[in-house]
Amino acid sequence: MDLDNSKVRLKIMDFLARREHTTMEIYQKLEKRVESLTVLEDEINKLVEEGLIDNERFAEQYIHSRSSKGYGPLRIEHELKQKGIEKSISQPLMADTDWTGLAQQVLKKKAGNKLLQETKELLKIKKFLNYRGFDFSHIEKALSLHKES
Repeated sequence: MDLDNSKVRLKIMDFLARREHTTMEIYQKLEKRVESLTVLEDEINKLVEEGLIDNERFAEQYIHSRSSKGYGPLRIEHELKQKGIEKSISQPLMADTDWTGLAQQVLKKKAGNKLLQETKELLKIKKFLNYRGFDFSHIEKALSLHKES
């Protein structure tokens, strides 16, 4: 289904009505469905100027959403990059989050109050936290705090 030029803005607005999108996401969703890429780019630029598409607002919401689900900064940063968000936008937004505290919460949820003493258990939990996107320093601090509690 090709979109004629008059319907490009309506389709973009339809996407935005459901959730925030980055400029790259909208472009990728519509690039094969429009008659003219120039019209698509123009409409995206107009919506950015009008404040209806805002990559920084998207990044802020995305970081909040993913961190509240227990994902760490490395994974979130990677996901944002795939969605077209530059580090210059995402890093300042991520600086305010207590990633060690979040890693500790994820660790507590995964391990409970059980003391992690076996090397095999420790490696498994470190691998899990790393998969979730926490870096080595966050993991080590969370583990040391877990041992103390």
